[in-house]
Parts: sequence; structure tokens; C-alpha cells
Amino acid sequence: MGLFDKFKKIQNNDSAENSKMIAEIFRIICKGKESVDAEIAECTNSTKDYAEKNKVQFSERGISSDDADADTLMWIGCVDILINNSYAAELDFSCEVEDLIFSIGKLESFSAENITLDVKDFSYDDDITVWLDELDKKLTERGLCIGGIDIDSDSYVVFLTDINTLGKLKDSACSIGRRIDYAKNL
Repeated sequence: MGLFDKFKKIQNNDSAENSKMIAEIFRIICKGKESVDAEIAECTNSTKDYAEKNKVQFSERGISSDDADADTLMWIGCVDILINNSYAAELDFSCEVEDLIFSIGKLESFSAENITLDVKDFSYDDDITVWLDELDKKLTERGLCIGGIDIDSDSYVVFLTDINTLGKLKDSACSIGRRIDYAKNL
């Protein structure tokens, strides 16, 4: 085994550990829902096959399974799984308050927590960061917040979680070179 073969092996082991961490992060966000968990497992265990099967979805994000590394494919694939199953919502940085309320209101976790939002509680003159901050202030009394998943774009991928869990997700994502934080901070 040459020097470069050893390096490749180390990289693969790191990727395997990242795969486990990515799967765990996204399982926590979807609260271990079995059907979503199965999709996450497929994405993180057979990443290239998953990316090929979902190449249209990846290409809409400007990602090719031939060019992107496995960790990026897993991260983006799992983000899309959450979005497709209503555990996260993707919002443009220039969205209107109605878009924010509508998208967040459709999340499974909002229904489970019996949270209702009213557009009248937000100023039309503000922007998404202000609205997310206002939402966090309203949710704090319940121990909840709006988390955000960084996908290296100008959109916000948001999800509802409890404040303690967000701290753990933030640390876990950081440990693999990714970012999860309060959505208002992205």
C-alpha cells in the first residue's frame, strides 16, 4: 500500500463516520419517523445510487453526482428528504411573510405542537431574518425555536425543534464541517 492509498483509506473512514453523523442529524430532525428514516438510510448508505435515482432533484440544485463528493450528496439528499416529507421548508431570502407563514405552517412538527401562526403578527416591511427572530421569541416560552440548515445557497431551509436539540444538532453538524443554527443566523 502506497502513501496515497493510505490517505484514500483514511478519507473513506472519515466519510463513513460522516455518513453516520449525517443520518443521525436528519433522523433527529424528523423525530425518527420510520418512513423518513428509511429514505435517510438509503441516501446515507447508498449515496451514489440514491443520487443517480434522484438526479433530477440534484440537478435542479446544480449538483451532479459525478462531480459532488459523497458528503455533499448525503447532506443535500437528506435536506430534500426532510422538505419532501414536510419536516423542513425551503424559503427564498426575499420571500413574503405569507410564504413564510404558509410554508412553516405546513410542517409536521408545527401540527404536532399545535402551533398556529397569523400573518397579522408580522410586519410586511421586515424581512425573513426579522420574521424568524420574531417567531423564535414567540416559541421560546414553549422551549422551541426555528432551526436552519445551511445548504450554501441564498435560501433558508428551516425546521421546528426544541432549543436543547438545536444546540446538539449545531455541534454535530460542526463536527463534520456543516452548519445548523438558528435559522435567523444563517
